[in-house]
Amino acid sequence: MSDQNVNQLKLKSPIDFVAYLDSLSKISESSIVTVDREKMSSLVASTDNTLILCAEYSVPSSFYSTLNIPDVKKLTRVLDTISDEEIDLIINSNNIAYKGNGVKFKYHLFDDGFLTKPGLNIEKINSFQYDLSFKVDKNILNQIFKGSVFASETNKVYFYTEDQRVGDGYRLMAELTDRSRHNTDNFTMCIGNVDQELAPIPINFDNVRLLNNISGEFTVSINKEYGVVVFDQVAEDIKLKYIVSSLTQ
Repeated sequence: MSDQNVNQLKLKSPIDFVAYLDSLSKISESSIVTVDREKMSSLVASTDNTLILCAEYSVPSSFYSTLNIPDVKKLTRVLDTISDEEIDLIINSNNIAYKGNGVKFKYHLFDDGFLTKPGLNIEKINSFQYDLSFKVDKNILNQIFKGSVFASETNKVYFYTEDQRVGDGYRLMAELTDRSRHNTDNFTMCIGNVDQELAPIPINFDNVRLLNNISGEFTVSINKEYGVVVFDQVAEDIKLKYIVSSLTQ
């Protein structure tokens, strides 16, 4: 394939672009990245399809393109070698190229159709009415991860509220256990207060572990009808939406 379709993508913050790619690489080795006039966007899934990430990176562009990236981590590593605060990437028909101060590279892309996106309607997810929303920050996640060392026999975390009201709301709990098994060690901690009751909803704890390397605060939204838990994080130029399917008890 020739490089007759050449476009230039100006990145004012290569660090943010690397952070965007890094979030993708933690979920999937490869990714389809769609470039339009306002942003880059991607939809990737974990190997068991219980976690899907919709990621957006705000960057203006003068063209539309689809980048079929074979190895996201490999692209991230070569971008880390660039020290310039602003860079111009050359988007050819089958590769991404860069020529800068002492550094140049050419990273080849897959052809269209080689990779596929997860079969998820993100517009439908965005249209859901969520029964409950709450905030979770890095400190809370770290405490849950510490508790997982004790409750090492399980790979489930349950979110639920305690029966008794506290003031105007309910204590929201996170419990590491497996309620489908007998004599399983468990670890439970309060992660906040909410104004609605929530029956226990379990999700795969490995999916929560993937959030450990991401700083900042998440908004967690739960739809009980479809058994969907969404972790949203919005930074200045990056939007991350992790969609997790709940498990059976």
